[in-house]
Amino acid sequence: MKYLAHCTLLLAFALPACAAEQTLRYRGQYRFGHEVNIFCPEINSQCYWIGPDTTQQQRGQLKQLVYQHTDEAYQPICIVVEGRINRDPAAKQAVGFAADYDGLFTLTRLHGLCDESKVVTQGDLQHHRWVLESIDLVNFDNAKLGGKLPELEIGEQMMASGNSGCNQFHGQAVLREDRFIIERMASTRMFCLPAQNDIESLLLRVLGQGSVISIDSDSNLVLKSDQNLLIYRLQDRLE
Repeated sequence: MKYLAHCTLLLAFALPACAAEQTLRYRGQYRFGHEVNIFCPEINSQCYWIGPDTTQQQRGQLKQLVYQHTDEAYQPICIVVEGRINRDPAAKQAVGFAADYDGLFTLTRLHGLCDESKVVTQGDLQHHRWVLESIDLVNFDNAKLGGKLPELEIGEQMMASGNSGCNQFHGQAVLREDRFIIERMASTRMFCLPAQNDIESLLLRVLGQGSVISIDSDSNLVLKSDQNLLIYRLQDRLE
């Protein structure tokens, strides 16, 4: 009971540290060798030992990639995976070599090498900002609308914010397989010109109802719904 109470207290003030987190997609470095079997997600600076709940089939797939794409032991490969992190100190202490790392990582799905996989991960989105480039392959000309440049920004914990060219909005960004949606979306209610209203309705519909997401070779964000195609150009804020 004392342990559970301690976990509850930590969860109130920090990232989950006492139990396995939810299954998410990650892009990062995998390293394998004698007494080394770790995955280091790009989304943070930590490394995790491949946990005992990872199946033998998944372990075999990891080793096969290492043997095919490295020339020497301990050489890292960049992979895209789905899995969950467990930072419970007691759990990693029970797995021997894992004690030297930040926790355990249970691999549930291997998408492949970073250069070959088109899967979008949370780490690809967080801490980035995009501005609207085109709608249905027609370049967006904000000067004609006289409003703000529509933008989308994804922050910590996948919190989304931005504007539709007139009103500000925010919500919780979610990835489900190849689809992207902003849930619990809320926006301001400023007066907008009729043309701005049309653009706003389109953008909020695509963002709020979900679309197929991809990132092209120029790091542009591509959102394709049943009716529209939005392309947002990467334009991070200067530090």
